[in-house]
Amino acid sequence: MKNVPNIRIESYFALDVDLAAHFREWPEFVSGSGYQVELQSEAGDSVSISQQRENETGNAFVLLAASGDTSLFQRALGLVVSLLLAGSDQLVVHRSGLI
Repeated sequence: MKNVPNIRIESYFALDVDLAAHFREWPEFVSGSGYQVELQSEAGDSVSISQQRENETGNAFVLLAASGDTSLFQRALGLVVSLLLAGSDQLVVHRSGLI
C-alpha cells in the first residue's frame, strides 16, 4: 500500500473560490481554473484538486489527490483549507483513503 492521500473537503460553497488563481504564482502550477488545479514539482510529485458532486445527493465537495504525502501536498492542502474557510463558516475535512 502506498501512502497516497485523498482528502475530501465538504462545505456549503456559498461563495465561489477561484482556487486556481491563488495557485498560479506557485512554480508547481501546471494548469487549472476555478476549483480545478493541477500541480507538479520538479521531483515529480503531483497534486490534483477538483470540485466533484456526490452521485446520490448532488452535494459538492473538493477532492485533493496526491502522488504521496509530500511537502507539495501539505502546502496545497493548507492553502485550499485557508481559502475555503474564508468563504464558509464550516468545513468538514476527511481523509478519504490510501491507495
